[in-house]
Amino acid sequence: MQIERIETERIVPEVLGPFEQAAAAMGSERFYRAFSAGLEAGVRVDRLYLIDGSARTEPLIAETESGKPPVSGPAYVTRFLPSDPLQAAIDRIDGDGTILRLRVLPSDILVPAYRRMLERAEVIERVSFLRKLGRDGWRCLTVARRRQSGGFDARELDWLGGYFRLVTPLIDRHRALVGEVVEDRAERILELEERFARHCPQLTPRERQICARAAMGISVEGAALDLGIAASSVLTYRKRAYHRLGVSSAYELARLVLR
Repeated sequence: MQIERIETERIVPEVLGPFEQAAAAMGSERFYRAFSAGLEAGVRVDRLYLIDGSARTEPLIAETESGKPPVSGPAYVTRFLPSDPLQAAIDRIDGDGTILRLRVLPSDILVPAYRRMLERAEVIERVSFLRKLGRDGWRCLTVARRRQSGGFDARELDWLGGYFRLVTPLIDRHRALVGEVVEDRAERILELEERFARHCPQLTPRERQICARAAMGISVEGAALDLGIAASSVLTYRKRAYHRLGVSSAYELARLVLR
């Protein structure tokens, strides 16, 4: 395991094109797809995680190979992150803008079940970039490589560092544009789920989860990643709940429980 402090990071010119594409997608459901596509334009990506962490660690993107369904970000956070080498890097983050780079091999993973999972997936190397986020939080971008793709070379590490430094700040602006509440998000969602349970007993537990996130302005894609289900399932649950409640918009939905 290697943890390095990156005091300065050269922005390679090739990062500017993906930056422009992600910036153009801010405020739309295309943003995270543009973010992933931009990353894959510069390096081979077999697995990708983008995580914002604080009191509750929140996975924004959790993908496996291109074209396959997302893995469950919440499952990784709850089951593996506490004993992941990534935690050692998180504990060393400070607020001076420095980026930490962490390189991990499967042999660095101490939890047998987690190590076997990586070995079965033929992951041979994982690189993570971390920086301070707000007062108590952090942001991490992790890219993993499988055996057939080979490890990361120096050019790819420079490219990833530049991409992380330049493009990830767009996330905050995107989330503001779509109305996602980051501060105390988990507590607000739980409170809304409880309100829907009291005021709308006809909803199923999953429909309450979907409605709570819709009432907060969380996108379909964001709700899908949050709950570990497909975006199409979110749309189905939301349509069913709206019909039962006689509403047609997130604004009308929110009024039911925020009166």
